Amino acid sequence: MTRHPTRLAQWLAQRWSLQVTDAGGTAWTVPVASYRPRSGETGPAGVTGPVVDLGPGDEAAYQAAAGAGAGGAAAPLTGAVVVVDAPIARLHASVLTDLAYAVHPPTARAEFAQEDYSRVWLGVPPAPDLATARSHGAVAMIEISDQSPALAAGQYTPHQQEHAGLPALRLDRESGARLRALLARGPARATLVLTADRRETTVDYLLARLPGAGPPGARAGAVLVATHTDGQNAVEENGGPALCALAEYFSRFPASTRSRDLLFMFSPNHMTADGATVKPDAWLRAHPEITAGVEMALVAEHLGTLGWDDQGGTGPYRATGRTEPVAVAVGNSDTLRTLADDEVRTSRLTRAGIQKPFQNGLYGEGTFAYRLGIPTIAMITGPAYLLQVAPGGNLDKLDRALLHRHTVFLARLLHRMMELPGDIPR
Repeated sequence: MTRHPTRLAQWLAQRWSLQVTDAGGTAWTVPVASYRPRSGETGPAGVTGPVVDLGPGDEAAYQAAAGAGAGGAAAPLTGAVVVVDAPIARLHASVLTDLAYAVHPPTARAEFAQEDYSRVWLGVPPAPDLATARSHGAVAMIEISDQSPALAAGQYTPHQQEHAGLPALRLDRESGARLRALLARGPARATLVLTADRRETTVDYLLARLPGAGPPGARAGAVLVATHTDGQNAVEENGGPALCALAEYFSRFPASTRSRDLLFMFSPNHMTADGATVKPDAWLRAHPEITAGVEMALVAEHLGTLGWDDQGGTGPYRATGRTEPVAVAVGNSDTLRTLADDEVRTSRLTRAGIQKPFQNGLYGEGTFAYRLGIPTIAMITGPAYLLQVAPGGNLDKLDRALLHRHTVFLARLLHRMMELPGDIPR
């Protein structure tokens, strides 16, 4: 195992709260579902200002609020704490099948067409624009998420945002409704606290090589086996334990049984903006001595997940009784697509799609190898609680037997990738 430090502009929230004083002078503590990562920060006393409800929070709403208040009086936003909606697109899991080469079993297509896939981590529509609020003079933002309290709590989103210089907190739909009821009584003021530790530091890429048979120059190209190490819970990210299990399993056999090296890579900065660190594609590009010997990649994220949702915002947050849809995404190689499809069938992996690349990406950490032109297979799921910081780390939403089954699938797939002849067609 080797460590490779890389820069990180660290932002760690320390304390957050929201207090609103209504028109009658009564102070209310408003429950906060989550803070917005890297939005901005306050001092220990927070920032205080008049509360202005901007509804959808688009440019037209800002212009209207700045131009006319009650009775036509000016309502400047300078120094205001703005309240905006943070809607979530109500999607079905057919968004996955629409991008799939194939779905297994085929009957899952009909299931997915009826299955809720409203996911805050998708960023659809984009989160409220902090730069717009700041440009109009706001000192803080309160976002009202269209999620139940149980689902909204602890959502670390958007998870790859650049620092914006405007502190923002998020409320669930029930707390948001109570806040707007207070605002309906007349002018109110809010004190928003979001303290955070900001510093320049480093984090480590971890590499471990399991060599194959023969001298390095005589072996076929290596398989890069990758995941990331940062995350919020037992699902995000459990690719690390899976990679350790794969490394331990393949190390049981003599090197003579492996025609390729296995290069295990653990990246440390998935939950970070591009400008705050060096992402894996840029990092690998800066290390040609590593990528020169890599011929394929296999990426694992979010294994063994069970379905939970709030029925598209219409009901309580609860277990669906289903496993989460699995994306087995393939890029840069028809050979690997055929291989992945066959192994999904052979392993009887259910509720799985063989996914096409999308928007120059491969659904998560697999994007980075894909963007380098490396033939890549990425296995990933995306439950509603993916980015949720929760008591117990959401272990109750992880199925151990399914986690094992997914890891065995990866082992079988990796073995077949190792057995491919050198210089695989792309």
